[in-house]
Amino acid sequence: MSKAEVNVSENSATTTSGEVFNEGDLVVYPNHGAGCVSGVEAKTILGEERSYYVVYIPDAELTLSIPADGDSGLRACADEDTVEAALSVLRGEATEMPQNWNQRLKHNQAKLRDGEISQVAEVVRNLSSYGGEHNLSTGERNMLMKARRILVSEVALVRNLDAKRAEELVDEVLGEGIAEDAT
Repeated sequence: MSKAEVNVSENSATTTSGEVFNEGDLVVYPNHGAGCVSGVEAKTILGEERSYYVVYIPDAELTLSIPADGDSGLRACADEDTVEAALSVLRGEATEMPQNWNQRLKHNQAKLRDGEISQVAEVVRNLSSYGGEHNLSTGERNMLMKARRILVSEVALVRNLDAKRAEELVDEVLGEGIAEDAT
């Protein structure tokens, strides 16, 4: 099977990386947050037929078509244990980051590209802690907002909360960690 080939059934597709998503599956797209696969479509673009996951992101009220072949970054949504582990990361001490803002930005971008919820939580924790002591660059402030949005959307989806309550939960847990760091 070539990198561009995908096995397609009526409501699912298998990527060359072996991940299969079906209609109704909860997924996370690192650029936009958590959502639900609402279907799999075959589309012909520039004469080439490809399969796409149709993913609805409820927090942004956005529907995305994400290529089902190759490495799109789409991953299965975390389970409750993984969400709890990510919230524990928020409670932990901030880890050492590079002093130069540009290196910090690249360091954290790599964690967000990874897309795992614990890595996203680490970026939220570290930038929140660092921002409390120093000024964040514009790029870092934007990254913190994006990481928070992704984290909150996944917590909301997994725990069946509305976005406002999930954000309050993340803030509470993050506050616990910052309070512990101050003592």
